[in-house]
Amino acid sequence: MKLGRDNAGRRGALFSARTWLWTLLLLACWAPAARAHPVSLTVALVNAREDGVVVDFSMMVEDLILYYWMETGDDFRFPQADLKARARGHAEFLLRHLQLMDRDGNRFEGSLVDIDFSDLPEEGVHIDELMAHSLVYRFTYAYSGELPDFLTVAQNFGGDEPAVPAEMRVRLFHHGVLMDTATLAHGNAHTTRLDWGAGWERAADNLEEARARLRQRREETLGITSYSSVYSFVYVTDTEVRHEVLVPLLTLETWLPLERENPERMTVSEQRATAGDILEFFRRHNRMEIDGEPVEPALDRLQFFGPEIQDFARRAPERDVTVFSARVGVILSFPTGRSPETVAMRWDHFTETMPRLRSVFYYFEDGLQGVEFTPARAEFVWENPGGRGPAELLDVPLPERVPPMRLPVFSIVLIGMGVAGGIGWWRADRRGVRLGCAAAAVALVLAAALIHPRGSVPLENPLARPPPVENGEALFAKLHHNLYRAFDHRREDRIYDVLAATVAGPLLEEIYLQIRRGLVMEEQGGAVSRIRSMELKEVNPLPGNGAGRPAFSVRADWTVTGTVEHWGHFHTRTNRHQARFDLTGLEEGWRITGFEPLAEERVGLQIGLRR
Repeated sequence: MKLGRDNAGRRGALFSARTWLWTLLLLACWAPAARAHPVSLTVALVNAREDGVVVDFSMMVEDLILYYWMETGDDFRFPQADLKARARGHAEFLLRHLQLMDRDGNRFEGSLVDIDFSDLPEEGVHIDELMAHSLVYRFTYAYSGELPDFLTVAQNFGGDEPAVPAEMRVRLFHHGVLMDTATLAHGNAHTTRLDWGAGWERAADNLEEARARLRQRREETLGITSYSSVYSFVYVTDTEVRHEVLVPLLTLETWLPLERENPERMTVSEQRATAGDILEFFRRHNRMEIDGEPVEPALDRLQFFGPEIQDFARRAPERDVTVFSARVGVILSFPTGRSPETVAMRWDHFTETMPRLRSVFYYFEDGLQGVEFTPARAEFVWENPGGRGPAELLDVPLPERVPPMRLPVFSIVLIGMGVAGGIGWWRADRRGVRLGCAAAAVALVLAAALIHPRGSVPLENPLARPPPVENGEALFAKLHHNLYRAFDHRREDRIYDVLAATVAGPLLEEIYLQIRRGLVMEEQGGAVSRIRSMELKEVNPLPGNGAGRPAFSVRADWTVTGTVEHWGHFHTRTNRHQARFDLTGLEEGWRITGFEPLAEERVGLQIGLRR
């Protein structure tokens, strides 16, 4: 409606003023609640197909009024023709700010297919019904090359500093099967992994097949199914409490500012520079008390992940990341030194995009408990359900000692003195002296005979044969069990203390390094796995020589299964070993005194989720 100089024009000016007065009042009412409810709320149904991506984008008529200067007619209605014209022009805006990208952040080119105006009344939309009527756009996006393995959706409605708070709800389909849902605030992104060989086009017509495929997808993605969600995992072990957080980079930047030059990428050097700020953030907002005592966190690991699920299955190398699909992995370690009785965790940082933090507590070998932190319940206290700790060491019987040779030291001395007296008797000239020497010699010999049992000193008999070792295989099995149970501890000095009760001193370092090397998972960045099981497959006795002590040797074949858990999933590896062991009965007990590794091979590797 144009303004004129006649009365109709003045009435038009009055209605125009009323239109903007209503709009300003609506914005004024919405502004206080903008944190909870954005002014612009849109819905995007994104369907990834082999011939491209089809997007059905729905927006309320209200959005056109907020983005453009429009006026009502005399009846307080926005004319249908004006709304259609604005909607067609708005398509270019949507194509510019509704972004679909591949794994590297390269944007797909979109084009408008159609606009559905069927919800617009012919008489126009009344100013009170702006939220009751919608427009639906259909866009198609062409792939720039081969079929993408990841699809990222982002919205940047309003530019870098939007005057109108905008939120877009995304439902992402793959060949018609719903894969993911997300709610994206301005500047946020959501990434979904696509699997073109999974047969989703067949599953779209079969509900059970679709459900089974989604369950399989959860296993394949190690439970990390959403690229826009924050994941929190708390591990309680006998030696530490560990909090692991996976957070989209764009979400993390709403928590604390991170410096980067390129708005779409973050370099390795920029990633490393964030460590201090990230640790300080968690120190302030993620407090932990163990057995009633506050414990300061240590930043055990900081990783910037790309979209590939393989990044979580191994410790990926450092590289530049695309901010739209990048996630940051933070591992905080709170040492305990023993099995904790209580763990009190507090999380007090909440935002519009993260009004709650869902976490999973994994405790010991198989415990699991879900927890939700909210502003009203910002603290959770975990209690130990029962006594846990390192496995008990097995009692090893003391070796049967070789009977010692007893040397009558005092008797020998007395007899020697008696012999000296006899020599004196034989060489003496006077009778009295000779009688005295003879009496002394006899007395000393008698004394030597009397104190012989008590005056002897036990000595090792080099000529004696050690007693045969009975049940050597069972004895070795106990020592071998204790050997690996030492690695239930995490502190190196404690491991050495336990090993010292099984291994002779000169071998301590060699065996420690050999076993530890077998527990290291290189694919997990050198993490040392926790021993889940150890099984002796075969023990064959061999001749042994203990140099006068009880001794024997064995050739052993055994398997060790170790586990490393990170990000809500576990890596389990089984190695098979063969080695020769020499065992000797020493004064302090049975000890492993010889070790020769013969063979080692990996016989099993599994990645999965704790049930």
